Amino acid sequence: MKKDLDISVVIATHNRAEVLRESLMHLVRLDRSGVDVEFVVVDNNSSDSTQEVLAAFSGRLPLRYLFEPKPGQNCARNRALAEGGLGRVIAFTDDDIEPDENWLQVIKSVSHLNPDCSIFGGAIYPIWPAVSLPIWIRNDFIQQFGYAANSYSDSECFYEKNQYPTSGNFWIRRELMSNGRRFDESIAWHPKSRIMATETVFLQRLCQEGYKMFYTPDAVVGHKISPEQLTLRYLMKRAYSWGRGQAYLRPLCRGELLVRYPMFWRLIRIGAIFRLILSMALSIFPSVFRRPQNSIQAMQWIGYNVESMRIAKEHND
Repeated sequence: MKKDLDISVVIATHNRAEVLRESLMHLVRLDRSGVDVEFVVVDNNSSDSTQEVLAAFSGRLPLRYLFEPKPGQNCARNRALAEGGLGRVIAFTDDDIEPDENWLQVIKSVSHLNPDCSIFGGAIYPIWPAVSLPIWIRNDFIQQFGYAANSYSDSECFYEKNQYPTSGNFWIRRELMSNGRRFDESIAWHPKSRIMATETVFLQRLCQEGYKMFYTPDAVVGHKISPEQLTLRYLMKRAYSWGRGQAYLRPLCRGELLVRYPMFWRLIRIGAIFRLILSMALSIFPSVFRRPQNSIQAMQWIGYNVESMRIAKEHND
């Protein structure tokens, strides 16, 4: 009979073999004493040397390899859930992480000490590349939004309404998935369709069902930043993706107008997009990214309006 594991760590990856190799090196260094754990790596249709990298670590980590051809982080997560045999706690993280040595110990301990909670999150800090950093990187808002810096509280606490753990460091109890719950595969995060909030929609629904979410600052994960991410272009693309995700987290703006006058509703959304483009341009061009928060927020709402129109069109069709 297969041993009932304490923790299954689920990692989705796509064509990032060398990034994954570095993360696996850090997973090897984790303190696994007294923790029955497996690392489930879901290959999301990679065409690089991902399989070879995993084979090189097969004797150093308790690895389980899965393959998911359908693109999307949620598709990869659902593959792991569909395979079954996961631990009592299922931790989700990314393929570009550097967890603290005691990460697994904290996950096990906090889960045990809070039996009335089903969803947990920890802290994330960015690991900057060894290059000259742009001056705007000091902005707290940019670090949180663009680079997943997340220190929700200095002490353990419950998440407040509309606040959720983030992708690289959250875990749930296995029984949450026993009734067939899955991540929404229509919300895609892959190279051809980047929509943020892949896990947030899932967590939002769990909160609406009454499940509690608990934060601990002691479960710490570093998120590796590449030099290519230190650009205005990267932040704008991320803002647009975030805005698209918001269209799934809230009701469509002025939904009653959409029902009665769909063409008029669409014209209002197009007008909003043009106003936001103007606002974004004014916040960028007077100087080099002088007001980053204004630019990012404008691009977020552009993404929201564009995705809202796409959702409305799908429903009408």
